[in-house]
Amino acid sequence: MKKITIAAFLLLALRFVALAAPGDTTWVTAFDQSYHNWATVNYDSVTFPDTTHHYEKILMKYTIGCPAAGCDPWDRLGWIKLYTDTATGQGYEIARVVTPYNIVGGGYPGTCTFWIDVTDYMPLLHDTQILGNYIESWIGGTRGWLTTVKFAFIEGEAYYKPFKVIPLWQDHYIVYGDTADPHENYLQPMRVYIDPQTVKVKSRMIATGHGQGNSHNAAEFSVKYHQVVVNSDSLTHNLWRSNCGLNPCSPQGGTWQYARAGWCPGADVIPWDLDITTLVTIGDSSTVDYNIEPYVNLCRPTNPNCVNGVTCADCNYNSTGHTEPNYNIEGQLILYRLNPAIGINNQGNIAPALFSLQQNYPNPFNPVTKIKFTLQKYSHVTIRVFASDGTEVAILVNEDMKNGEYEIDFDAKNLASGVYFYQMEAKDFKDTKKMLILK
Repeated sequence: MKKITIAAFLLLALRFVALAAPGDTTWVTAFDQSYHNWATVNYDSVTFPDTTHHYEKILMKYTIGCPAAGCDPWDRLGWIKLYTDTATGQGYEIARVVTPYNIVGGGYPGTCTFWIDVTDYMPLLHDTQILGNYIESWIGGTRGWLTTVKFAFIEGEAYYKPFKVIPLWQDHYIVYGDTADPHENYLQPMRVYIDPQTVKVKSRMIATGHGQGNSHNAAEFSVKYHQVVVNSDSLTHNLWRSNCGLNPCSPQGGTWQYARAGWCPGADVIPWDLDITTLVTIGDSSTVDYNIEPYVNLCRPTNPNCVNGVTCADCNYNSTGHTEPNYNIEGQLILYRLNPAIGINNQGNIAPALFSLQQNYPNPFNPVTKIKFTLQKYSHVTIRVFASDGTEVAILVNEDMKNGEYEIDFDAKNLASGVYFYQMEAKDFKDTKKMLILK
């Protein structure tokens, strides 16, 4: 990450904006030690940089900790939402997290921090906006959660720039497996218009499954396929997250390390993103639909054939070991256009002006960081990682690549804490940058 200006550190206000000079990072604080313990939305009016400034990347730093009385012991769903209408709840979910499980007292998680890329919401994160900060905590008393949310606006130009976010579905409780209340009622096909200046279209589905103790232990502990259907084309994936045991926000109690339907306790939720540019009609309307694998929950009160202790351990939802299966789904389309500040070549493709290697983000990190680079022309590219003593510890890229902008993930889970260097070579270009692993 590039350094924040010294003047920014001198500001003592709860909320601040430090105007960026070229190459600087502008920080905006939205919530500072926001307290949650009874499932209410905390609102804040936040002043972001205006649209005259040019940023390549926007990162959200979401920090969660315990109040003096201790944390809520349960893994609770939380989100950050930009509101267009607080009365109706309309707006855009820009990030989703789940709190750690069974961490009591003030010792843990201390400062569990999630870095979330929110660059796609650049068309929304400008001037003064209303943000909502929510954690579904019902613990009562004085236990709960404290959250701090900051945004890092990183100066620069991207080749593709998001210019519009189209909301599709905003259903925070979709019943699953009840024939009297089918999930199709919540996920109706949407007809959306794709602006003529669009050069790239991304579908984003933020989906998590909840509920247990029913048929197949749905939806939290049951692998089910989900589909995005664009016109007549279907794209499928299993809503499942199997790496919960690698969660850096630990130690936790109970079954926190078990795989779940799209989430882990004490982690941010990773959206299911798809490039659907070739499936939509630019300058016209397209239909987008969302399907979930067919499923019938036999262990439900509305099933006349359900018998307690015979066909099911419990036919009634008891709020503990047997809860109603449901999905929490936010669907969006993100439209991109070419950045006029970059320009295009004669074939209409993005033409990078130079070779470049950018600073990894987040930095410091644990255990995954992103490295972004650009290629002016077709080249053989190598990116290597070295320890501080010069020992090569990883080769991230070693292949021929076309011109363009690239972003790769570097997983350092097998490396010790310390300073490392990553080096890129392409044609006559060579650059080295430093990064820090903190575990």
